[in-house]
Amino acid sequence: MGIDAVLTIAALVLSGASVIITGLFSVRTARLASELDAEREQRLEAQSALKAAERVYEPLAMAAAELQSRIFNIVETGWVPLVQRYKSHGDYAVTSTAYLFANYFGWIEARRQAVLSSSGEGGRDIAVQRLIDVVLQTLRRSEHSEGFLFFTTEQRAIGELMLSWETADAGARIPRVMGYASFAARFRDDEDFRGWFTPVDSGMALVAGGDHRRLIEIQRALVALIDELDPKRRYTVGYDLAPIEPDAGSAAPGAPGAS
Repeated sequence: MGIDAVLTIAALVLSGASVIITGLFSVRTARLASELDAEREQRLEAQSALKAAERVYEPLAMAAAELQSRIFNIVETGWVPLVQRYKSHGDYAVTSTAYLFANYFGWIEARRQAVLSSSGEGGRDIAVQRLIDVVLQTLRRSEHSEGFLFFTTEQRAIGELMLSWETADAGARIPRVMGYASFAARFRDDEDFRGWFTPVDSGMALVAGGDHRRLIEIQRALVALIDELDPKRRYTVGYDLAPIEPDAGSAAPGAPGAS
């Protein structure tokens, strides 16, 4: 075999080896690029979930603050004085209290749907979720009585009834929770709708008798949630967010101090 033939064969072998090596590097590079893309996508999904949740942090914190404020007033002043205060406004005390629960459930549902649509989880929002779960569990627990007792599915159902979505010009979906005027009209005229709020009616019967234990538990859970949602009080400035002491006005009916 001549030198030219040997050189030709060597060139072919080297060329083939080069093609194989290049192919292997290309496969490895593509695999690494794919893995990096997957990691980047996971990070973006996590960030997306957190941003989606944070968009409703402000109204959710305000809804929780308004509800805990009403609870604080009921415990501090009593239900009967509260009803008397608003006597000239008809059933405002009952209707507005039901609305404050419904408004909170509406923003909880808005946050849930926002996070689901983003298909990811954010680190801080996990802490928020834990505290939301504490409120949920407190509202569905019935150790003392069935006053203000909303089961998990009832909380979500009320949230769904309260929530709607609007699409902005840029295509972004904006959550809208029913306002008080629309709620009050439906609460007054729609018996099926009002039926979701029988726990408020039964709860009012309890507090009228001096049993505030359920309300105090709910208020304390809400304050803990607000502390996580709005630690710098940017959204809830002006609200007294001190947790009610467990023994503050919480005597059970028939116990000393009950009225």
